[in-house]
Amino acid sequence: MRRRLLYLPAIARAVGFALVAVAIVAATLHLRQDAPRFQGSHVGPGAGSDPLTEELQRCQALAAQAKDDEACETAWAESRRRFFTYRPTPSAANQPAASPKSADR
Repeated sequence: MRRRLLYLPAIARAVGFALVAVAIVAATLHLRQDAPRFQGSHVGPGAGSDPLTEELQRCQALAAQAKDDEACETAWAESRRRFFTYRPTPSAANQPAASPKSADR
C-alpha cells in the first residue's frame, strides 16, 4: 500500500509540538524581562512617608542583628497585623444589605 505524501495526523502533531515550544520560549522570555520589576531596590530612602516602612528598611539593613532589636520586633509585629487585618473595600461597605425574601414565596 502506498503512503500519501501529506500524512495529516503527523503534520498536525508536528505543528502542535512546534506551537508548544514557541509558547514555552515566549513565556520564558516574558518572565525573564519582568523579574527585576518585583525587586524592592527601586524604592529609595524617604520614598514612603510611612514610619513603619522606614523602620522595616532599617531592620532589613541590620540583617542578622535585627532579631535582637526590640524596635524591629515591634515593627514586624505591626507589619503582620496590617497584612492580616481584613479591611473591606469602600465599595463593599457602601452597598445596602440585600432585602430579605418575603414569606409569600
